[in-house]
Amino acid sequence: MEKLEEPERKEADFEVMKTPEIIVQEEQGVQLLSLLLKAENLNWGETETSLAKETVKYFKDNPPDPKILKTIKSFYREGVDEETLYNFVLTYQHPERVEKVLEMVKKYKSHVKNPQKIYQKVLTVLERFEKTFSKSLLAKKFATEIEQDKNKRLQKIEETKKRIENIIDFFKPDSKTTDIKKLIFVPTDPLYKKSSSRSFSVFPGEQIIISHIDNIYSQDHEFSHSIINPIVEKLSQQLTDQQKRKISQLASGKLKQDYGDRYFSLLCEEFIRTYNDVLKRGEKPQSYEDFMQKISGITENQFQKFLAESISLKARCEQLEIKTIDDFKNKSQEYFDKFEKNQLRDLIFKLYQEYSNCSNREAKNFEQFVLAEFPTRIQTINPKSLATK
Repeated sequence: MEKLEEPERKEADFEVMKTPEIIVQEEQGVQLLSLLLKAENLNWGETETSLAKETVKYFKDNPPDPKILKTIKSFYREGVDEETLYNFVLTYQHPERVEKVLEMVKKYKSHVKNPQKIYQKVLTVLERFEKTFSKSLLAKKFATEIEQDKNKRLQKIEETKKRIENIIDFFKPDSKTTDIKKLIFVPTDPLYKKSSSRSFSVFPGEQIIISHIDNIYSQDHEFSHSIINPIVEKLSQQLTDQQKRKISQLASGKLKQDYGDRYFSLLCEEFIRTYNDVLKRGEKPQSYEDFMQKISGITENQFQKFLAESISLKARCEQLEIKTIDDFKNKSQEYFDKFEKNQLRDLIFKLYQEYSNCSNREAKNFEQFVLAEFPTRIQTINPKSLATK
């Protein structure tokens, strides 16, 4: 019997990724690294919880081997950032991940010289530190708290699954673009700030998310990276250098304070933040009037507290010589234009609106829509209309 040829796969055809298996899994290397970073700098990470304070006391009374701390300091001198260190420690007790992690570092962290050598140093440091720390009473307290967190996460697994499914339902990611079959949540690290989070997708079919159990915003944000980043990778191939520069110009000063002028990171972040912070809440991008309403009721004591708690806010205010709440309100327009005004968000919000409202569009998912629409939209923006950087 003659074999029938399968019909050619059309560009608009795709299979929406299935809901990944969601599991809670401890990553020993991650916890050991956090402890070492805390030992090297007692002000690192969380400082207010009882376990964080107990950890500080422990390291004051039981400082690690000076050679270990010296090695940690050497990583910083060699330009190895925390993200790279976390990638390396995810291979601890997971040799199957080593090859992909080294490939990722070589591709995206070109400033890290001899990653194989750094990787070996990291593993050696973890092994030496674990031998001594694992016998301590503090290690048992960490183990107890992590196990309790793991059980709480497992009880919330259906709630987490529903949130993930809602994100998938909106973007309808192509299974060939986002190939995540296993979503791993690491139990809350007692030394990691509640507001901080990280995600890693360097391992085939896996995404690992490090986030506080109660910070569901960050959990959704980090999962969204597995959908948005590959789309922006494809979009980058269509964009001209001029269009990439426009993306950096359009982004808010506040976002560039964290990500510099790197158009790729700015675009990924703004796609995710506009969806999570604005569209999903049924709101619109912030106007100057919205900003003024938000700051109008702030007292001097509250303002000084905000400055003390936020290094980034303090840095922004120092640029404009803002020291008091009255200064802030008097210079509100200047502050808004320099840091809050976000023309990139305005553009992305309009695209999201069109994508959400157009049921008869040719594009069947967000990837197809944004690849077709974004280059044209960014091209039509006149650089002269952009706010001064």
